[in-house]
Amino acid sequence: MAKIPPVTEKFYLAVPPAKVYAALTRPRQLAKWFLAEAKFTPKPKTPFEFTWRGGYTMNGRVRDVATNRRVTLDWIDRFEDGKTFETRAEFVLRRRGRGTVLTLTHRGFKSGKKWVALYGSIRAGWTYYLMNLKSVLEHGTDLRSDLDSVA
Repeated sequence: MAKIPPVTEKFYLAVPPAKVYAALTRPRQLAKWFLAEAKFTPKPKTPFEFTWRGGYTMNGRVRDVATNRRVTLDWIDRFEDGKTFETRAEFVLRRRGRGTVLTLTHRGFKSGKKWVALYGSIRAGWTYYLMNLKSVLEHGTDLRSDLDSVA
């Protein structure tokens, strides 16, 4: 079975890079578009914990940050059987006019049924949440509903 390609998403956000960076790195900001709760400090080698609506929690580690330019996270998902799957999510911010081009690359997927399931969940999740990030930053509107299912 072939290796699974990275998830890549690119969005133009009509706000400056500093606002996008804050939305990616400040726990209160993360809760406005992405999570129910975040324990996160944007410092390399620092562990983090993300909890989504519905109660799913995952832990990871900050790999690298460059203020207003990049955030790279080691992403550690755990299945019900206790098996862990480690991937990496990188957010790159580039100023474009008065706004920001945000590129997400989530990589490190391997082959196998559980990897395919994880890939599908992550691909759908990033599309959903990054569209919501755009809505929150540009219009102040959180589009999430408790009736949504992104996994």
